[in-house]
Order: sequence, then C-alpha cells, then structure tokens
Amino acid sequence: MMEWVEGFLKEHKRQQAFDDAWEGIPPYPGLSVPKKAYREVTQWQGKEMRNLGRCISAVLVSALRNPDSSQYHDFKSALKCVSALVDFSIMAQYRSHKPDTLVYMERYLQTFHLTKDIFLEFGTLKATDAEANRQDRDLRELIANQRTNEAHHDTAAKRRWQVDQERLERANQWVDLISCENHFTFIKMHDLSHFASNVRCFGSISMYSTEISELADKEQIKDGYQRSNKNEAAQEILLQYGPQHALGMPLQTIKALLKTGVIMGGNSWMEMPTSSSYSATR
Repeated sequence: MMEWVEGFLKEHKRQQAFDDAWEGIPPYPGLSVPKKAYREVTQWQGKEMRNLGRCISAVLVSALRNPDSSQYHDFKSALKCVSALVDFSIMAQYRSHKPDTLVYMERYLQTFHLTKDIFLEFGTLKATDAEANRQDRDLRELIANQRTNEAHHDTAAKRRWQVDQERLERANQWVDLISCENHFTFIKMHDLSHFASNVRCFGSISMYSTEISELADKEQIKDGYQRSNKNEAAQEILLQYGPQHALGMPLQTIKALLKTGVIMGGNSWMEMPTSSSYSATR
C-alpha cells in the first residue's frame, strides 16, 4: 500500500508535505517518534511497520490538506481507502474477537476494495512499464515520420497545436494500457478475504504470527554465525546448534515431568541445567 501512496503523493506533488508531517509526529506513550523523513528510511522492519500503521492515516490527512477542486475527489478516495485498510489491519491484530468485530473487519475490507482503484495506476508491474515505454517509443517514431512527410511551412500556432495533440495522444495511450494491464489480482490481496473466516474456524490470527520464528533466528543462526570463523559458516552453525538443540529437547521433557511430580529428588525438586547454561559451559 505504501508504494501506491508514494506514487500518489509524487503525482500530486505532496511528498514534501508528507515528510514534514511524518517528522512532526509528537511523542505519545507506546509510539516511537520517527527520527528521519519517511523517504530517508531505507529498511522497514516489523516494529517500524506497526508504528507506521498507527499514524499513517493522520500523516496522510495532514499531507493532503487544502486540495484544489481537481484534487478533492481523488484525495478523499485515497484517504478513505488507506483508512479502511489500516482499520482492517489493526482489528486483525486483536487477541480475541466477537461477531461484531468480525463484521467490522469485513466492512473495512469491502470499503477498501470499493476505493482501491484510485491507486490502480501506481501499482504498475515492471513488465507493464516496459510495454508502455515500448509503445510510447513506437508512437513517437510514428509521429516523427509523419512530421517529415508534411509540409514545413506550418505556422507556429499550428505546430504548438500539433505538439499538444501528440502529448494528449501519448497520455491516452498510456492510460489505456494501464487500465487494461494493471490489476489487484495477486495472492496478498486475496488472502485478506479469508481473515474473518479463519478467525471463526481457528481463533485469533495473532497466535499464527511469524514473529516467534523470526526471534528464533537469533539463537539458531545469528549467534552461531558470530561464533564461527565466517569461513564455512553454514557447517559451523549446524555443529554449534545441533548438540545444543539435541540436549535441550530432553531437558524440556524432564522439566515437564518435574512439574507433574513424576520425577522427584528426595524432598525437593531436582534442579536441571537449562539449554542456555549448557551453551555457556560449553
């Protein structure tokens, strides 16, 4: 969505206004204040994306304020589309749901689909861009050949009129191609339609978050890489983590048995070393 928003802002020359509003976000509990302009951020991680979702609607409203008569309808549609998708995203993160919240989610998604066409021209694929450039190049060559075949005694006013007509023809050709080739039919867009039904069948979506596996990368991969000599890192990571994981599994089993009272040591619970302590002593 933000790629579409960036293209929209560029089209209407509101990028600087967006950056100014982004840097002017005041402190608020639980909100990380941006330290640089939006266009200066080179890498977006989960924390930054969640922070963006909390304030993007307000920042976009500030960036699109005071539209002229030709921009009013487009700005209104863009704000409505972005707000609907943000509301849907925030409600999808709820840890528990009621029938009413699921209905709200479906309504927000429906509103998004009804208004997303305002961003259609900014979701152009690379193949479509290449085809548009090829067609524009062919049209310019055709126009240039026609000019050479025509008389050279045209007035300045007629030449200006011809240039305007050529520019309009090229723009219309580009719009026709975009309307035919651009679409929103891709997997991430389709997945949104299953969120509410998945909650009804399997419960809150937050329990299936990939953040758990992302955090495991630190222990499973990054720590091992830092301890390696960076030569055959993959092999050394496996050699470092394999024994640690092999010992960690039975340790977890013993801990579970201790909690159930199956294993006891005298009058007190047995103290077993943890996976981290094994790693440290090793």
